[in-house]
Amino acid sequence: MTCPAIRLFDSHAHFFTNDRSRYPVDVTGAKEGEAAILKRTAHDPATDAFLLPQWDGCGIEAGAAVQFHSLYKHDNSYCIDVADRHPDRVTAILMLDAASPATPQKLRDLAERHNVRGLRLFGRPDEHGEYPWLDSAAAMRTWEVAAELDLSMIVMAIPGVPTRAALQRAARLAERFAPLPVALDHFGWPDSSGGADGAFGPEHRELADIANLHFKFTQINLKLFARDGIDAARFLRLAVDHYGPDRIAWGSDFGNSQYSLADMVGQIVAATALLNDAERDRLLFANGMRLFGPRAAAGQKG
Repeated sequence: MTCPAIRLFDSHAHFFTNDRSRYPVDVTGAKEGEAAILKRTAHDPATDAFLLPQWDGCGIEAGAAVQFHSLYKHDNSYCIDVADRHPDRVTAILMLDAASPATPQKLRDLAERHNVRGLRLFGRPDEHGEYPWLDSAAAMRTWEVAAELDLSMIVMAIPGVPTRAALQRAARLAERFAPLPVALDHFGWPDSSGGADGAFGPEHRELADIANLHFKFTQINLKLFARDGIDAARFLRLAVDHYGPDRIAWGSDFGNSQYSLADMVGQIVAATALLNDAERDRLLFANGMRLFGPRAAAGQKG
């Protein structure tokens, strides 16, 4: 499959190397299995030397290097090094423990010294149904630093658990820290068991009025929709109609989702079939560039 002639920004690319002496790994709890991820990432590393020519072939002008938590946990070294080597094309999206008292200063130090564009928070509810990694008193200090530094925040609630509580908490945080951009990874895990209209359910519809709350639509969503027989084009048409054209950005999930980049691009372009040219350009390029792209290229301060 060849990539179409259309401009693209990849909001969700995972870079990693097989140089484990310089960049040690921690695969504890990796969802594909610890032995499997060690073998795969050793034989098929997604380095910048490999992936950027792939971007060239697919028309991806720039993108965000999202810290590959399955391999590196909170050691952002490789993600940062890739972004620093290519400041006009790649930005770093860090992952840190927002509930740690050390994180606000660590975030400040990394963001002020390196090509960092955002912070991704990741976790599941605790035994009390609370989200200390997201909105505890300690985490609030991390959010305050992110807002001060004009970063984008990305929220990734682990799938397989009820999403409404996580969505509502993310919405409250977006309102509290507006205009700080807050993005829901993988579209906040829409329920694909009831068709496209059902997948775009009430827990997502009620987020319409929060203008700084955004959505990353990724290969994981496309995979789940294909599994469950959901028309992705219909879903995206509903989403753009509900939120407007400026709040959804595409991300490949390359390096985690195991498809060729050309196949990923072909699938997302097909999923925008019910959008007009301007809407398609915003979803595939302009929104991601504005939220996660190199500041100079995006015409932003910083």
